[in-house]
Amino acid sequence: MTIAMRPGGNILSAAIKGATKLMDETGQVASLEDVAAIIQVCPDRLRAVVPDTCTLLQATAANALMLLQDTCVRLASATCSNNPMQQFAALAEAFVEWGYHYPREFRIIGSMPAGVFETDPNLMRYESAIHEVMYRILDRAKQQGTLPQDQDIAQFIAIAHTYAYGVVSKMLLGDLARWNPGMTDREAAHHNLTIFINQFLGRSAQI
Repeated sequence: MTIAMRPGGNILSAAIKGATKLMDETGQVASLEDVAAIIQVCPDRLRAVVPDTCTLLQATAANALMLLQDTCVRLASATCSNNPMQQFAALAEAFVEWGYHYPREFRIIGSMPAGVFETDPNLMRYESAIHEVMYRILDRAKQQGTLPQDQDIAQFIAIAHTYAYGVVSKMLLGDLARWNPGMTDREAAHHNLTIFINQFLGRSAQI
């Protein structure tokens, strides 16, 4: 199935969409030739915008992180700004919802080699922006006395990222509901992250 370019359409946007589709289907980084075929443009025209597969992979990953950032902002802004614990819970909700609604983008970020990710300033900027929001929320919780003063915020963010990635991965595999009777995989993902937040942050959080 091809992704036809609309008249006046943006080649880069179409290439990202096509590459995302192909990577989801094959599990491999798509070649420029395959992407050109699926968006119905000649390879040379695509190369004029995206010179190589590494550039295309980085652009695709940046698009995925942009979607995550937008989801985080939307859900966090809908919670009480004076309650950092609820805001952090909203970020956990955002991660689950991002993975649920954009599973292909989630998988692309998860499978991207660290060496490629860390050398791209745009990707690092998106990731750092999300982590900075997490840090500010948790630091405010510490100042308010709702987070233990000896809590290492940076370490907790690293642990939370690893745990959330594992939960969403199992959700997409359909392997959470059986461990949480009566829940769907999506509900179980939210439930498990709520428990994680409660255990590590020491107070009730609702997702």
